[in-house]
Amino acid sequence: MQLVPATGKGRPLITAYGAGGFRFGLETGDKRIEGSVLILADTPSAWGPLTMADLAGASLAEHFAPIVALKGQIEFLLFGTGPDMAPPPVGLRDILRGAGIGLEIMPTPAACRTYNHLATEGRHFAVAMLPVT
Repeated sequence: MQLVPATGKGRPLITAYGAGGFRFGLETGDKRIEGSVLILADTPSAWGPLTMADLAGASLAEHFAPIVALKGQIEFLLFGTGPDMAPPPVGLRDILRGAGIGLEIMPTPAACRTYNHLATEGRHFAVAMLPVT
């Protein structure tokens, strides 16, 4: 799905999502990331898990470690759960709470729109989104 172009005040904005990935509008041109995406310090990068099932068990802390490392630098994590709303993985709230990081969870399409809006406000947050196929 294409999103309406906006000014991100120097931040990369999501210009499209779907078909298993995300497209970002950057000052240097568009960039497509296949699979899941993690946005830290205004830099989008590929992220390992592809489904909520990939976040179950022992791998949970490993997948969210880069976000926890931002303790004190971000207000919250915006987490896109894929095409549909899903509860957060068991233990995620506790991991983030221990780092003083809030959690906003929603389906990935809504998370893309929310990210673009918040990016223009200059908020300090991280993003983790599972893809929409």
